[in-house]
Amino acid sequence: MHRKLALFTTTMAFVAIPGLALAGGPKKDHPTHHGPPTTAPTSPGSTTPCVAQSEGYKAAGTLIAAGTSLTALGHGRYSGTIEVNVTKVNHHATTGDQTFTLTDARVKFHHGVTSSTLADGDRVKLHGKITELPKHCSTVGFTPSITIKKVDVHQPKKAKP
Repeated sequence: MHRKLALFTTTMAFVAIPGLALAGGPKKDHPTHHGPPTTAPTSPGSTTPCVAQSEGYKAAGTLIAAGTSLTALGHGRYSGTIEVNVTKVNHHATTGDQTFTLTDARVKFHHGVTSSTLADGDRVKLHGKITELPKHCSTVGFTPSITIKKVDVHQPKKAKP
């Protein structure tokens, strides 16, 4: 009886060892990025290339109607320019009076606002993409480009009595 138990235990151990080896298996090297390798210059002391990357962009502010000229393309899409006094922005972009060029952007006019009734002070939210360099790269001579894909225009908030 003890012999059969010892033989069974030994057999099970030999069967389990290859299964454990396959489960862990050799580690495979996976690329850290997708696409062809880049040959862009790197900043001193760095091994990562300084290539501009596209990031999400969100901004909010008030409309300056004098700098706005939109051409309707149909189905809620417009092209033209929109001037906004930007007060909130992500990705360390600049605030203040800015003019954005729209190319086939989706513009949504909310309650009480139309393309013909745009006025100074209308609230504007902008959504799109901005190009950024990695943190370790020098920004000397680099200007981020902003592409706006969506604009929301609301009436100004009513003053509280």
